[in-house]
Amino acid sequence: MSRHDFTALDKALSQEAQAGATDDTKRVRGWHGVYSLRGQPGRYIIRIRIPAGILTPAQLEVIAGLTEQSKWQTGAHLTTRQGIEIAGVPSGQVTTFLRGIEDAGLTTLRTGGPVVRGVVCCPLSGVAADEVFDVTPYALAADRHLREHGAFQQLPRKIKISFESCPHDHVRTLVSDIGVRAVRRGGQEGFRIVVGGGLGASPKTASVLEPFIPREDLLPVLKAILRVFNRHGNRDNRARARLKWLLAEWGIEKFRSEVRTELARFGREYRSGKVPLPQVVEEQPPVGASESATIPNGQAGGFQAWRGSNIQIQKQLGFAAVFVRCPLGDLLPAQLRIVAEGARKFAGGVRTSIDQNLVLRWVREDSLPELYEFLHMARLADDGVGQLPDITRCVGTTACLSAITNPRSAAEAVASALATELSADPVLRHLRIRISGCPNSCGHHHAADIGFFGVSKRINGRPVPHYAVLLGGANSGEAFAARAIEIPAFRLSLAVEQVLRLYRAQRATDESFSAFLGRIGLSRVRELFEPLTQVPAPEIEPAAYRDLGADRDFSVGAQGGECAA
Repeated sequence: MSRHDFTALDKALSQEAQAGATDDTKRVRGWHGVYSLRGQPGRYIIRIRIPAGILTPAQLEVIAGLTEQSKWQTGAHLTTRQGIEIAGVPSGQVTTFLRGIEDAGLTTLRTGGPVVRGVVCCPLSGVAADEVFDVTPYALAADRHLREHGAFQQLPRKIKISFESCPHDHVRTLVSDIGVRAVRRGGQEGFRIVVGGGLGASPKTASVLEPFIPREDLLPVLKAILRVFNRHGNRDNRARARLKWLLAEWGIEKFRSEVRTELARFGREYRSGKVPLPQVVEEQPPVGASESATIPNGQAGGFQAWRGSNIQIQKQLGFAAVFVRCPLGDLLPAQLRIVAEGARKFAGGVRTSIDQNLVLRWVREDSLPELYEFLHMARLADDGVGQLPDITRCVGTTACLSAITNPRSAAEAVASALATELSADPVLRHLRIRISGCPNSCGHHHAADIGFFGVSKRINGRPVPHYAVLLGGANSGEAFAARAIEIPAFRLSLAVEQVLRLYRAQRATDESFSAFLGRIGLSRVRELFEPLTQVPAPEIEPAAYRDLGADRDFSVGAQGGECAA
């Protein structure tokens, strides 16, 4: 990867140090994936772009070292777009960090601004037993080509693209601006393209643009979509500038017609000079199980639970993909190094997931006991990936300018409440909880069985942190959770306990959570939660007037977020 010139970024950072941020300096920083750190002038967040979520052990170690230098208390943060963020970087060290990231073969370029953001890909693509075909090379080709294409550097708003190879939608293509699904028609392999999805304050489900296109037409179709959006997207109203709003205005038929006209008009240009597909290099691990690879008696139950929830047997005989659960989406430098060591010793590839976990691929099945013991010693062998204890959350007020509340502390409180019999109950284990610090849905709260996002309400003349409660969403984004009520933050964990116990006690046999809610109605849930909404006077319950994890009274410090541009 070629080194980039950071002269303009250095100039922007210098100007901010002297006179504060301007629209121009924010634009330059955002282009390089550098954002203001909330409440800490002169310090920044760096967002690393990880196309298709692919990492090497050496890159994990570089990220560990940089995270150590930043001294951010909670470590590196895994995002819901397969990226990794490092917070707390002083102004004078930003470009040094960026050069270190580039030297490791990674980049932060165009992780901000009105461009094609990092392209995500199913973390099981290439190894899933039920996949149609491996979409990874196509995701990598799209990421590189569209990131560097000169025509797509000033779109009306950002574009998010997701690639899925499996029948199960691991990357939520239906809530992406552009979703690409591997499909087969007759004997031919190709892609199903959906457009106009998105979360945020007004979530939209994507519409089918083309049910099938041949593989070779993928990049031409993607470029045609972007050209139509670039020409007709709303540049006057930022709140309605995303692709989903153009779809809402036009409808899918008109948009499809425009894209097909664009393809016909510039077909020769689009199809000439095919973009080469990158080769995805993954290797079988260097060792198999050792003779002593047995689980100590006291850990046998833990190993079985971990194997049941965190392991996906690959289509390649004798190998497995292992999900490493990263509680609350954060990893300390020492933990990053442990995962890198484990990957080097046991695996042939590493990927990030949009649910803020890591995946070790090409692990020999007979090495699983040894890998479990290795991760267990580092407290990285928690089971429950993709289940109730595996809470997704955004960074919130610890770092983000847009946030109203702190989802990390909220997730900690909820996790503590679940650590009773609830998290182990097989009736409840399949449910997912996702938390955002504001309506923007970086925590994907709409695509959850139980979702929350931070709001503020004025009570007794003072601001009180609350969470809007959303219930009954589909994890794929096919259906959105419905907003039920607002709960004071300090009672959030109690609300989770109550709704889980209600479902467990009153569900019909094999009744899903969404079906249960449809049968009893949200009004019944509101009745359940109503007593929790009452907020005592501050002298009686001072905790009500503080955000979870805070040692001072709550105030709304949210402002325009730079990364949402």
